[in-house]
Amino acid sequence: MKNAKRVMSVLLVAVVLLSTFAACGLLGGSPEKKIIGVWRDSTGLSGYEFKEGGICVITPMKAGFIDTSYNGTYTVAKAEDDNYYVTITYTMLYASVTERFMFSVQDSSLTLTKVKDDGTFASPIVYMAYTPEVSTAAPTAAQ
Repeated sequence: MKNAKRVMSVLLVAVVLLSTFAACGLLGGSPEKKIIGVWRDSTGLSGYEFKEGGICVITPMKAGFIDTSYNGTYTVAKAEDDNYYVTITYTMLYASVTERFMFSVQDSSLTLTKVKDDGTFASPIVYMAYTPEVSTAAPTAAQ
């Protein structure tokens, strides 16, 4: 009888710990949490930054020396097709822009597939997790 109580106690503790880790996103995390971060295309010139609270920064392809970014908002939802979609809204110049993408996050890559106005999909674009490079070079004295 003591062994049965001990086994039940251990199982109960395991279930509570597993539930806690799952709720905190420590076991893979939800797509809503996985999208948070800075993502850049293969050139490193354009991308998205998704922040907590539905805030995002859109950096379109840079033209020459023009460094333009747009602040916006985003929402994530799971659709009936079991895919996750992100809807991004921002203002570019004086026009409000809303774009919807099907997305998936695998390791350090984010795949965005734009949903066109007619409901079809554009070609997917893969963005890589971006971390600004930190120089390890020793500082040099000014001459």
